[in-house]
Amino acid sequence: MKKDSKIITAIIFLVLVLYTLTLRGAFGIPGIGDFKENLEKPSGAFELSPERGRYVHVVALAEKGDFALTRDWADVAYPDVGVAGGKFYSFFAPGVTYFAVPFYLIGAKFNLAQVAVFFMEIIIGAISAAFIYKIARNIFALSAPASFFSVLVFAFASSAWNYSITLYQHLFTVLFMTTAFYAAWKFRNESGPYSRLYASWVWAAYALSIFVDYPNAAMMLPIMLYFAYSTFSVKKLEEGVAISIKWAAIATVIVFVLAMSFQFWHNAHYYGSWLQLAGGIAGYHKEIPINMESPEQTQDIGAFFSERNIPKGFYVLLFSDERGLFFFYPIFILSLFGTRLFWKKSRDIGIRAEYILALSLIFVNLALYSSWGDPWGGWAYGPRYLIPSMAFLSIFAGAFISGGVFTRFKKNLALLLFLYSSAIALLGALTSNAIPTKSEAILLPAHKHNFLLNLDFLNKNQSSSFIYNTYFDGKFSLEAYYLAIYIVIALAAVLTLLVLRDKNHG
Repeated sequence: MKKDSKIITAIIFLVLVLYTLTLRGAFGIPGIGDFKENLEKPSGAFELSPERGRYVHVVALAEKGDFALTRDWADVAYPDVGVAGGKFYSFFAPGVTYFAVPFYLIGAKFNLAQVAVFFMEIIIGAISAAFIYKIARNIFALSAPASFFSVLVFAFASSAWNYSITLYQHLFTVLFMTTAFYAAWKFRNESGPYSRLYASWVWAAYALSIFVDYPNAAMMLPIMLYFAYSTFSVKKLEEGVAISIKWAAIATVIVFVLAMSFQFWHNAHYYGSWLQLAGGIAGYHKEIPINMESPEQTQDIGAFFSERNIPKGFYVLLFSDERGLFFFYPIFILSLFGTRLFWKKSRDIGIRAEYILALSLIFVNLALYSSWGDPWGGWAYGPRYLIPSMAFLSIFAGAFISGGVFTRFKKNLALLLFLYSSAIALLGALTSNAIPTKSEAILLPAHKHNFLLNLDFLNKNQSSSFIYNTYFDGKFSLEAYYLAIYIVIALAAVLTLLVLRDKNHG
């Protein structure tokens, strides 16, 4: 499989380079004063509270070895801040923060603490892209060009780009989901010395995914059910039924227990109870003094989800001009056809269970966040909550262009939709993720609630890119910088589809 190894190397290189060109931030080690001066700055590294809320904990852990925030740092992360035991914490699951601390410490030595922390996400994005290729190629049996096109769709024609260059949980979720999917498949189909390794990673990925984002406990469940299905096998015998068990899956549960034990310790140590989650601690309001003697009122996280929200959330996430997947990235329309076309093939090549697993992951992701009280994801660029689904939808986009009838038409259509979708993705990556909802936009001067606002930033040369702002601003326009990156992406797509066409036509 030397060919695949070279392609994976090319994927990692391409993602690292293009993502780095759009990486957000600036030189320095931001202090409290730097945040207070730039909290409202459009297209800045800390334009929204999710980045600030995670980063301030990175600073706290790296500088003083304590996850708790001082009041000044809590004000930086406001409004997504709560109080537990008289101390301040952001509402976000702590996993991303812990992963980022080593990057902060290394970056601080070169006056690049913030840039190094954000670069961590690029590495996660590159590894995730490589595993999307491996799943498409090895499990779904797509050709190398079709698998590579799937990677291009996910990495450069979706919201994955916008959230791989800042400090969010979404790419970590994709990493754990794709690697666990692949490891569970390897565990099912292989035996021998590596089976324990594969099983251990499935358990570890599940625990770590919860640590970076609590809803992953539900979103990763299809993989765990598939893993359980792979652990037991039943054979009919003349005298009855024989059940065999792959004991490696049972023995390695200790990995999950150990990983979850650290999370429980974190919850108990900082939030007061091993079952208390960050998102459920009492809210903090700057204008109301904290009464250390009165009990803190925790929040019920489950109340944020309701089946009554699903119709509206479904529309917002898929079709609206505010966050709609098919509005921002119409390339994923092809994924719908790809799932249908792949139904028969999945049976023929013996991967019906894996096909159903991929669909289940997409469905659970969509259902969960459709029921969420804020399907918009706050001020966000595109449907950021659906980034895990985009990883598997991109594979079905690759399946759509693989063989069959009307191949030339399908590839031309795929190219046109890819060019549009990647243009939108790059526009957000170079400018800002801080896009208001429609109801909030009407109160603002621009009155814009989607990527049209980002066009204003592009025209005004307002970029969040560390590379552009540091080395190229003043030498040529942001539009020229945008065009240079876009041409590389477009050429990659054209060449991939040309190779695929040549292969299909002999």
